[in-house]
Amino acid sequence: MRQRPIAASMVGLMMACALSVTPDLASAQVQGWSEGSAARQVSMRELIPRMSSGQAYSERYGFSVDLEGGGHIGMDFTISNLGIRSGYGAAQVRVRLPGQERYEYGERVSRGDWTTAEDRFALDIAKTQVEARGDDTFVLRHDGDVKVELTFRNTMPMWRPGSGQIRQGEDYYRFTLISPRADVQGRVQIDGEWHTVEASRAGYADHVATNVAPYELAKRFSRFRDYNDDVFVIWREIELSEKFGGRTLTWAMVGVGERIVFSDADAQLRPGNVRGDGETGYQVPHAVQLEGESGQGEMRFVMRGDRMEKKDLLASYGRAARLVASALSKPWQYNIHGDYALEVEVGGRTLRTRGRGHYTVDFVNP
Repeated sequence: MRQRPIAASMVGLMMACALSVTPDLASAQVQGWSEGSAARQVSMRELIPRMSSGQAYSERYGFSVDLEGGGHIGMDFTISNLGIRSGYGAAQVRVRLPGQERYEYGERVSRGDWTTAEDRFALDIAKTQVEARGDDTFVLRHDGDVKVELTFRNTMPMWRPGSGQIRQGEDYYRFTLISPRADVQGRVQIDGEWHTVEASRAGYADHVATNVAPYELAKRFSRFRDYNDDVFVIWREIELSEKFGGRTLTWAMVGVGERIVFSDADAQLRPGNVRGDGETGYQVPHAVQLEGESGQGEMRFVMRGDRMEKKDLLASYGRAARLVASALSKPWQYNIHGDYALEVEVGGRTLRTRGRGHYTVDFVNP
C-alpha cells in the first residue's frame, strides 16, 4: 500500500533550481504583506493557475484534514517550471486511518499529462483531482491503490494577509488561505472496503504561488496553526534573504466560530530561549512571543516549547542528489511542541484561551 512519495515540496524546488540558471534579482524595494494594495475578498477564479513562463515559477495547493475519531488525510497539487522539464504537475496523497496501514502516494507528470480548467478552479494531476463548486466548496478525489473522495465546505471565508504577497520588482511570493476552516465529509476505499470519514471545522487548505526559489527568497520559514474549539489561530513568519532585504515579515489571524475577528499583516514575532544546534549550526527558538494590532484591538500569543523534533530535509536523497542540493541550501526542519496562551481584543472584549500545539521552523540557509 505504501508507495514512494515524491520529494518534499521545498527540497524539490531547491533541487530543481540547481538545474536552472537563476537571474539576478531586481533591485527594487521589497514590499511586505502590509505594503501595497490591500487584498480584496478572494474569489474562486483567482485560484486558477496563472501558468507563468518564468523558470522559477511554481504553484502549490495543499488540502488536509484531521479526522474525527483519529486519522489524517492530506492531498497536495504542484505545478512548476523548475528543473529540466517546464510545466510539470505533481500530486501527493497521504492517508492515515485508525487500524489501517499508512498510505503515501506521489507522482510527477509532464505538461501534456495533466489538465486545468480555464474558466474555474479544477486540476487533474496523476490520478488526483480537485474542483471548486460554488463559492465555498471543493471536491477532491484520488484513484490510486487507495481511493479517496472528499468534500470540503468552508465554514470560514477564504482570506489573504494584507496585500496577499511579498514583492520585489517582478519577483513575488503569494499566499492564500483557501480553507481556514472547513467541514469535511467523504470516504476512503482500502482493500476494496469503503470507510466513511468526516470532520467538523477541521479541514484546512492553502495556496502558494511564487517565481522565486526558496533558498533565494528566505533564510527561514516559521508557521503555526491550531484549532481550539471555536477559536482558530494561525501565523506565519519569513526571514528574507539578504537579496530580498533581510527583513523578517510576520502575519497573524484569529477566527472565532465562522468569523475572522482579528488579523495583522505586520505582526511582530520575538524568539526566545534560543539554543544553538551543534550539528546544524542553526539557532533554534524554543519559545516565541507574537504581538499584533488591528483597527479593533490587539493580540498577544506566547508559546513555550518543552519538546523538539528535527529532520534533515535532504536525508532521503541519494548521494549525488544530496551533493547538488547541499551546495545551494542546508534545509532542516524543527517542530517545537508546547503550551500556548492567546489573548485578543474582540469588539471591546478580551478573549483568552490556552492550548497545546507545535510550531514549525524550516531553516533554508544559515
